[in-house]
Amino acid sequence: MNKTETNTSRRQLLKGVSALTAMLGTGFSFSAHAAGVDHSMMDHDLPIDPKLEELMDYVLECIKMAEICQQHAMHMFQMGDTKLADCAIVTQEMIVVSKALLTLVANNSKSLKDYLKVTVKMTESCAEECEKFAEEHIQCKDSAEACYDAVEFYKEFIGKCRKKA
Repeated sequence: MNKTETNTSRRQLLKGVSALTAMLGTGFSFSAHAAGVDHSMMDHDLPIDPKLEELMDYVLECIKMAEICQQHAMHMFQMGDTKLADCAIVTQEMIVVSKALLTLVANNSKSLKDYLKVTVKMTESCAEECEKFAEEHIQCKDSAEACYDAVEFYKEFIGKCRKKA
């Protein structure tokens, strides 16, 4: 082993040890804090609101089908076929918006209704773009259907939010 290899190995070892030490230290501080918190007053059996859980299911299904569609578009690009480029862009945007929506749903955010309106527009755009290729590509067909289903549920959910307000 030459001197350069030895120095590199030592540097890598030190970086690894430093990272491990930092992680362990953080873990201990979190666990020490958690041990000091009184959980006896918390109701751990409270389920998520069924409507919010159903909303999450629609978001997740839409993301799943869009990710499959996106991967198919990437494969087509690798083969030199770029006709799915616009679809890939819109799909990527919808995926990003939908992942943020999941966080808002999980937190039952006060901004959920307003954000859903944006998500409806992005998801509709994705569905319309995917639908253009539905006959040719099953991945696009499945993504379009999941997006349309999600949009329908999102609109229904927004409508129920208005009635409560």
